Amino acid sequence: MILVLFIAISVVSGLGILFLLLTKNEKVKKGMYYFLAVWGLVIAWLTSSSLPNNYMNGKLIAWGISALGVVGIFVYLKAGSKGQRQIAYAMVIVSVVAGVMRLFGLI
Repeated sequence: MILVLFIAISVVSGLGILFLLLTKNEKVKKGMYYFLAVWGLVIAWLTSSSLPNNYMNGKLIAWGISALGVVGIFVYLKAGSKGQRQIAYAMVIVSVVAGVMRLFGLI
């Protein structure tokens, strides 16, 4: 069951990032952006809830990674140019990729 969950998390993350990067429609891109930002928080929750209570360093690292996505949302909301939106996209993508790697125990 856990293997299926990990594969599903990987597929959803990968497809979400691909759709965010490859789509030209701004509405779809905006929707995928917010989806990935929330997805990063879900991954952080899964990571931190899977650790024992005394592994606070691991939990803080997981929430710190997701904080990058939250900061990306603020950057996106205040973005005045396409370059600033690209920075916000990059922050959320890094948050999701690092969160998945942390969940799988690679970081």
